[in-house]
Amino acid sequence: MVDNSLEIIPIKISLITPNDYNPNIVPDDIMVKLRAEIAEKGLCEPIIVRGKGNDGYEVVDGYHRWRICRDLGFTEVPCIVQDYSDTEAKIKTLQLNYMRGSAVPIKLASLIHDLNRDIKLEDLAKRLPYEELQMLDSLELLKLPEDFAKDIEEQALKEEGELPTVISFVVYKTQLEAIEEAIGIASKEFPEGAKNLRALALERICAEYIAKQEVKAKTEASVVAG
Repeated sequence: MVDNSLEIIPIKISLITPNDYNPNIVPDDIMVKLRAEIAEKGLCEPIIVRGKGNDGYEVVDGYHRWRICRDLGFTEVPCIVQDYSDTEAKIKTLQLNYMRGSAVPIKLASLIHDLNRDIKLEDLAKRLPYEELQMLDSLELLKLPEDFAKDIEEQALKEEGELPTVISFVVYKTQLEAIEEAIGIASKEFPEGAKNLRALALERICAEYIAKQEVKAKTEASVVAG
């Protein structure tokens, strides 16, 4: 059961540990600004934690703030303690992460896969800031060999240096239907089982449009020159 009193209490940093599933990373330039802000004014937003045995606590939200405070030599930080289960803690982390930073795609896929063991994607879509199709696309990244756990870690390290970009659009229903139809047609040009198929299809559509515009520009330039 979740405690909704939201009481903020100081907890020793030494009693707090990060969770091992957080897919979120924050760009270096943002970390520098956040560190400077905390160093000057202290921590203004409490960290959300849950009890983790032997009087210890685990971070649910606020890992980067906790790490900065630790590095700055803070002995304690303001926290909100919630009685989250493993599943609820992971869901809350994803809900709050969406508002800040960026998720490492392979770690996000792994976390969604983990939650999907107990919760249907359609139900997760009601609670998480992702549509069901987005999560299905994310899970495509997990079509790896049996020892994919090791691959996930290696890929995550790589992606932290070469982080793919997640894009989103606000579209009307008629626009969405046209987009989905175009992606569906373009998807047929790739072999069955290709990873991240929808992204490949969208890239192909954009590339063909750019090529047509370049041809059009050259034709118009020739007309003017002639």
